Amino acid sequence: MLRWNAVLVSFFISAAGLHAGEPLFVPHGAEAMGMAFAVTATSGHWNCFNNQALLTIATATSFSAALENRFMMPALSSKAVSAVIAVKAAPICLVATHYGNADYCRIFTGLGSAVRVTEGIAVGVQVDYISEHGIGEYRDVSHVTFETGMTCSLAPLLTLGLHLFNPLSLLNTLPSSIEAGLQWKQSDDFLLAIGSSKVSNEPLSVQLGLAWDVGDRLILRSGYMSSPSAFAFGIGFRAGSLQTDAGFLLNSMTGVTSSVSIIWTIR
Repeated sequence: MLRWNAVLVSFFISAAGLHAGEPLFVPHGAEAMGMAFAVTATSGHWNCFNNQALLTIATATSFSAALENRFMMPALSSKAVSAVIAVKAAPICLVATHYGNADYCRIFTGLGSAVRVTEGIAVGVQVDYISEHGIGEYRDVSHVTFETGMTCSLAPLLTLGLHLFNPLSLLNTLPSSIEAGLQWKQSDDFLLAIGSSKVSNEPLSVQLGLAWDVGDRLILRSGYMSSPSAFAFGIGFRAGSLQTDAGFLLNSMTGVTSSVSIIWTIR
């Protein structure tokens, strides 16, 4: 275990130096937004957008859809759908997002999977296809890249997560990002998460989030992120095989960014 921990630390130090602008891929899911996206080590359906290694925790097949409205401006809305297929040996995820309007839009699709390397370590990888469409003088462009993630159980209640998007930035000129996070799960009803993320040419952002299950159906979430500085809060509700969530980011300069999502789990 000490040897694997040394490998993880070396990976994070080397990846943090990657030259990676604005990320092409923004995490989705209202539950992630409600925790200020401090979810690199946090399980849940939407981990197919945050860290593919977390797919190994999936115990049931699930489908989801989400709508994000940035700064309450419909022209900046983003839509996402995803599926997690709980294959025992190597769960599979499929994701697709659409961002933009009639003048410009970006379509992002990905196919990923994950495996357990040891009892406490899992790795995941996802191949992504990005297509951008514009009007007038702007020509359509497309890119193929990949992302990868890792989780490590440091203690019974503590999990480390690492995620790297587009390590091919020197070849395809797309931005890259590196994320690292810790989750402390005190019980099935309460968890605390902290994370950091770095996107090329952007300042380091630190995130803090918590989630509290109130009874069997209600989930309350809150969080804070440093760049851009924003407070987050969210709420979720479970009913049978369905879970609905709402999340909000509050920034004093740009206003409110909101997200709603629904998850259907096949038990």
